[in-house]
Amino acid sequence: MRYAILSDIHGNQLALEQVLADARLQNTDTVLCLGDIGSDACLDRLREIEATLVFGNWEVSQWGYLRPDNQELVRNLPPMLSGDSFLAAHAAPWWPEGLANVEDFMNYILQRGVKWQALFPYLDKDENAFWQAVAELESAERHLLFHGHTHVQMAHRVGPTGRIVRLRQPQFILDRRAHYIVSVGSVSRPEDGPGPKYALYDDETATVQLESPS
Repeated sequence: MRYAILSDIHGNQLALEQVLADARLQNTDTVLCLGDIGSDACLDRLREIEATLVFGNWEVSQWGYLRPDNQELVRNLPPMLSGDSFLAAHAAPWWPEGLANVEDFMNYILQRGVKWQALFPYLDKDENAFWQAVAELESAERHLLFHGHTHVQMAHRVGPTGRIVRLRQPQFILDRRAHYIVSVGSVSRPEDGPGPKYALYDDETATVQLESPS
């Protein structure tokens, strides 16, 4: 399977179309969207191509502004996807026990008086959250996590000894002895240069490619 993995569209349909056009040229089989979709129009487009979705913090706080049919869809989205070789979530692959959907997440925030980062940590800035993500991969017997939320495209390799290396090359082949944390970047509001960002993953060749279509 060849995946196009994108996140953080924030209602920018033009940028979404740019990414989808590039993904078609890359012969992808399916699209995964990791939340913060941002509008009915973008959600409609993702439904049209039968993309697989998870929710992000935008969906938690703003789902009520969508059309009724899209509200129903978003209310039933999962917080994480689990593939044969990877996990994919908007921010982190864990959350408090008993939470399963956008309403659960919002109620938890309101009732506990916690900040958004309690449920949607920034893995590029929170060292504890980063290592918790690695632990979750080990527990799930997966070697690869895809996430969005940071609006920065980057990848880190955690070797068998626990050494963290930031991968500077846009394409890399996975080493099954290591774990990888991959931030796919932002479709609409990248903080690491102009233009939309997303990632490609080929599970047959175990190859990840960080894409920035021009």
